[in-house]
Amino acid sequence: MKTRCLLLLLCLIAAVVPALAEQPGIAAAPGQTVIAFQEYTGMEYATWFLTGKKEYTVHAMMVSKDTSFHNELEVTDYTVKNDGETVILKGCLGEMWASKLSKVADTYTKADGTAVSREDFVIKDRFIDLKTKAEPEEYYAMHVPLTFSVTVETAWGDVLHTNLPNAPHGRGDYLVCRRGGDGEPDLSDVWILNGVLFPEYYDMEDTDGLPAESAAGHQYAMVLFLCL
Repeated sequence: MKTRCLLLLLCLIAAVVPALAEQPGIAAAPGQTVIAFQEYTGMEYATWFLTGKKEYTVHAMMVSKDTSFHNELEVTDYTVKNDGETVILKGCLGEMWASKLSKVADTYTKADGTAVSREDFVIKDRFIDLKTKAEPEEYYAMHVPLTFSVTVETAWGDVLHTNLPNAPHGRGDYLVCRRGGDGEPDLSDVWILNGVLFPEYYDMEDTDGLPAESAAGHQYAMVLFLCL
C-alpha cells in the first residue's frame, strides 16, 4: 500500500507541477514548493477571477518619531519615519502596514467621503478613520494553495512570497492585480494579499464559494486519502 501511495504521489507531482525547481534562499514551509510567478500562473488550474474591492474602514496616522512594528500576516517588519509622506495604516484585523500619502489619497477617502490630504495628519501619532473607494469588478485575483510559495517581483521593486511560514493564511494567499483597459488582468503590477484578509477586502462572488485551490488541493487530498 505504501508503494502504491508513493507511486500515486510521484505521478501527481509529475502531472501537476512539471519541471518545477525550488529557488534557493526562500523560506518555505516543509513540503512547500517555491515557484516563480510566471511558472505558477502558467499552470493549468491557475486561473484569474474577476473581483472588486469592498468598502471598508481602516485607520491611518503619521508619526512624530521613528516607529517600528511587525505585520504578522505579511511576516514583514516596518520602520516609519516622520517624513511627512509615509502613513501607517491599520486594517480590519488589526494588521498594520505603511504607504505613501499619494497612494492613500488615491485609495481612500475620509469617513464623510471627502478627499484625504496632508492637512488631515497635522496631529501626529493619532489614528483617523478612512474608508476605501469601493471598486466593483476592477481587479483580478488568483488563489495560491498553501502547498505553493509563489515569488512575485512587484512594480515598486519589492520581492514578495505567498504563504510564508509563521503566519496564518486561511486556505492560501491571493495574487491580485488591476483590470486592464482591455478587460484582462494587468500583469505589470501584481501584489499579494494574505488569504485571511482577502475575503474581508475583496468580493468572492465569482468563486462560487470555492477558491481556485480546488483543482490542485483536491488532487493532493485524494492522494492522502488513498494513503489512509
